[in-house]
Amino acid sequence: MSEETPEAHSHVVIPEPVRDIYLMSILAMFDEDKSNTSALSVTLQVGGALVCGELIGHGRWHSELKAWLATVGGSSDVISDLVGIIEEEMAEHGPDRPTHLHLRDAKFITNYEGSMQGVIPQGPERPLWRARIADVQGWSLGRPQ
Repeated sequence: MSEETPEAHSHVVIPEPVRDIYLMSILAMFDEDKSNTSALSVTLQVGGALVCGELIGHGRWHSELKAWLATVGGSSDVISDLVGIIEEEMAEHGPDRPTHLHLRDAKFITNYEGSMQGVIPQGPERPLWRARIADVQGWSLGRPQ
């Protein structure tokens, strides 16, 4: 029996998660939109949960986050400044490819209610939501009515 050395495993490469090329292409288009107006209604499956909302680019999410923080009051200036510092750091040292996606008006579908008009999704809503792209298990265009 041979003894293993630390060098024996130096060839092991941990692969990056496989990312959906269609979703990545949409995100790239949104991130290239300097007007920050692009949005697309989607439903995502993330960790077994359904989340629907408007898929937006990082630039739009960042500007809306800063605007929302400005309305909070109190220590929001400190938080807003922190967001700016993080963004500068990411621009300088961040990854070449996006690692997160962003939704506005995100709704977490936790239950459904029946009605004469059909099935209505119910659950908490958030004005802005950020998720790791690697955690998206599936997605579709549109959102449940």
